[in-house]
Amino acid sequence: MCLSKKYKDMTNSIASRKQSNNHNYHLANFLGSLLVAQQKKKVTCNYWPCSKLIHRCAEALREEGFISGFFLQKERETFRIEVYLKYHPVSLEPLIRKLKVYAKPSYPYNYPYKHLVKLVSEKSDVFFVSTPSGVKTSDYCLSNKIGGNLLFKVR
Repeated sequence: MCLSKKYKDMTNSIASRKQSNNHNYHLANFLGSLLVAQQKKKVTCNYWPCSKLIHRCAEALREEGFISGFFLQKERETFRIEVYLKYHPVSLEPLIRKLKVYAKPSYPYNYPYKHLVKLVSEKSDVFFVSTPSGVKTSDYCLSNKIGGNLLFKVR
């Protein structure tokens, strides 16, 4: 293998790592903006740019009942997501009280099924995991005996 081929492979590897790190950075910002908007009792939260990972996380949050819904709008070459927040019907308290992001740009938390069983001992937390079948909750992963990259948890 010649030196230029090695260099090209190395730069492609670094570029793909930076792109993956960028998605984790945007995910942390998106989840942080959701939490702040809920604490300020806002009805909607806008975030731009919206990646596929953020879109899949919003779908998972909607399926679990933490948000009412979301709307994607194309702006130039990227998408903007508008999330409709959800509150408790009686007490009007935010449904997303606490968030912890596990997906860090420097280190992906890859959990096989056996480690997820040990991790999900707290019943009040909902963990969101990136699996080959999309972003799913820890309950789904445990029932189907699959693992994946741990993204975040919601309390």
